[in-house]
Amino acid sequence: MLIWRWTCFSLLLGFLLSSFSELTGGAELHVAVEQGTSIHINTSAGIDTQCEVCIRKVCQSSVVLKSDTHLNFSCSEPENVFTVEIMRDTVMNIEPKEQDAFQKFNRIFTWNLKPTDTKNFTTLNFSTTGLRQIGPTDGCSDKHVYMITTENVTIGRFCQNGTIKEVRVRKVVKLSLEVSGGQTLNMNVIGVSMRYSTNLLARIIVDLPESRLTHDFFTPNTFPEYARTMWHFIVPETYNTNVLILNHTIPTCLQPENIPTMWYFWHLRKFLKKPLNGTQPSGETGSFILFLKNCKMSRPSQDLMVHFQISTIKRRKVQCEEDLPENQMLQVRVKKKHFSSTCLLRLNSVPMNTVTLTSGKRYGLEYFDCDDEELQWTVTQTIGPECKEWRNCASTPNQLHFKYKLNCKGVVETMTWHLHDPQNSAVELQSPTGLRYCPPEDKSNSILILNVSHNPGITIGQFCPNGNIEKIQIRESSITVTASITSFNFRNLENTLFLNYSFTQNISEHYIFTVAPKIDDPTVLATPTWPSGMKPSSTVSWIINTEIKSNLKFRNVTQPKCEEEGNTNIAVQTIRSQKMLYSTKKDEKINDVLVPESFYLNMTNCKFPTGAFGAMMEITLQKNTNTNTLLGIILSIVGIVFMIMTAMAIWIILRKMKRNKAPPVTGYNPNAFLPGLHGIPKTQEEEDPHTYTYIDDSLVYSHLLKRNAENEQCTDESSPSLPDRPLRESVTDSEMIDNELYGYTQGESTTSGSPKSPIKTSE
Repeated sequence: MLIWRWTCFSLLLGFLLSSFSELTGGAELHVAVEQGTSIHINTSAGIDTQCEVCIRKVCQSSVVLKSDTHLNFSCSEPENVFTVEIMRDTVMNIEPKEQDAFQKFNRIFTWNLKPTDTKNFTTLNFSTTGLRQIGPTDGCSDKHVYMITTENVTIGRFCQNGTIKEVRVRKVVKLSLEVSGGQTLNMNVIGVSMRYSTNLLARIIVDLPESRLTHDFFTPNTFPEYARTMWHFIVPETYNTNVLILNHTIPTCLQPENIPTMWYFWHLRKFLKKPLNGTQPSGETGSFILFLKNCKMSRPSQDLMVHFQISTIKRRKVQCEEDLPENQMLQVRVKKKHFSSTCLLRLNSVPMNTVTLTSGKRYGLEYFDCDDEELQWTVTQTIGPECKEWRNCASTPNQLHFKYKLNCKGVVETMTWHLHDPQNSAVELQSPTGLRYCPPEDKSNSILILNVSHNPGITIGQFCPNGNIEKIQIRESSITVTASITSFNFRNLENTLFLNYSFTQNISEHYIFTVAPKIDDPTVLATPTWPSGMKPSSTVSWIINTEIKSNLKFRNVTQPKCEEEGNTNIAVQTIRSQKMLYSTKKDEKINDVLVPESFYLNMTNCKFPTGAFGAMMEITLQKNTNTNTLLGIILSIVGIVFMIMTAMAIWIILRKMKRNKAPPVTGYNPNAFLPGLHGIPKTQEEEDPHTYTYIDDSLVYSHLLKRNAENEQCTDESSPSLPDRPLRESVTDSEMIDNELYGYTQGESTTSGSPKSPIKTSE
């Protein structure tokens, strides 16, 4: 009977166990819970199920485990229904610990970080693994998603292996790690430290790598009012960064002037403020801080949200050393032209916007992503007086050019020389190609500009090469010459000879310009310091060297008001004849002057001017009309000579033809014997067959010469006149007649206008 009862109980127990097993699907777990840890088992969001978790026959949709517990589930695959969250409270380092019983479940490992003081600032150190921020609905390839939360605000969602090395959050912080079911927990120890808090909602430290990548960042969700978030981006020195806003929403602020704005700070270098709908910084160099602050919002309003992207680009690095010789008194300055340029300039590893190198020292210079057009190189050289008095100075002019070769590659844009004169002397500047005045208002196409000035900061003029100004003399003790290029295509500034300089005896004027104008090339001149006025009581002179007439035109003159004891003066005087052609009087209108020869142009300012005294002039040479007359005379002479030679050639030909046809016949000879008057004529053999009467060819052809001269109207005194030739009685030998016709005798040439040497007739 007892055995039967035990058998029946066993069958009943088996039936009950079988029924429970069918109810739970046979899923049983034994969970070990550490001290200070709680395990929350909840139905996953969005799942509609009747599956429950049971503890000691008590079944429900969620449970919290704080000690070791045996669990049963009412379904066969509870891992598809429930999510397990393992929560730990800690103030120390975060160490990962897996729950083997729930490895098939979606797990959330959560660490509640509670500072000992409410003023503390919690720092999460991810330097071992690094984090990469993702969007609210994005996932990670390794099925591990981190989430940082504070004050019910999600700072962000992250994946492992990223650039975020540290996150600082105020007050209570919750760090969560979501691991998908079936994935083994894979994480490193996360360092935790406490610091004194600030009013920042969060501070994210980002260490950008040396690679060309893009990195996404998001603002916290439900961004609180007045809250501020800061990102600190550490950028490698060989890279620059671009910031791009991909998406954003702006709340409705009670005060529109406090609308959220991106604030950028570069340490000791730069600050930028950019609206969310504007262009963000691009091509920037160096580490920087980004701030974003929310406003006081009016309700209803959308939340503040910004999704932005940081991209890094590798930079070009140039490194060189300069060792400037001490004896040349040099100064080399390298300066960034634009403050916002991506170019990074460093001297001895220290970032700078301007680097100054001086003689006698050695420097290490570095620059990154710096094109020639982004850096301004200037060289300054000081040339002290080589002698105490000008008599003891070198007699030959010195060359003004840069002799030192820079080791660092760069285009020298400006070169400056400071010349110090000896006592009681003047400096004389000459250009190998001449100079032309290039006023600042003219848009000169010259690639080189020379600026000449003297202390205290008075500009004498701005000049270009290839002009009519041959020499400039200045009566000042300190002269500055600056050569500047206007085109980067001109890269030989260091090797160019600009001016020759020498020291001479002192001059009475402050400035003297020697000018040699050319035809068809108007010469523009201006008073020193143009368009500003000349300094009081100063005098300037121009020596204009020309052999023909010139027109002096005053294009622009400004006259000051002077006190009673003095006036300004403009005077024009010829050099050879010392004739005063023009001199201004008080309140007289300035007129143009026609000058017949080389002249002086002198201008003097009054002692106490009120206003500016200055002038701009233009000298134009007139084409000489005598040149045309002289050309006509020369052409006339050529025509006459040609006609004479033609007539001579015709006469010779006719004479030879006649001589070949008949015996020679004497011409008119008053001493010849006439038949019947002086006895019996001699026989032909007894007579001299070479005796002729001389006929002057000028008498034969003078009417032709006269007519040609009248036609050509050649009356100038430089025209050659016909020679006066004496009538010859007779000549012998046809060869001497030919010589006489061609204008020379016995090998001696005869010039036009001079009588011929007399030729003796034969006996």
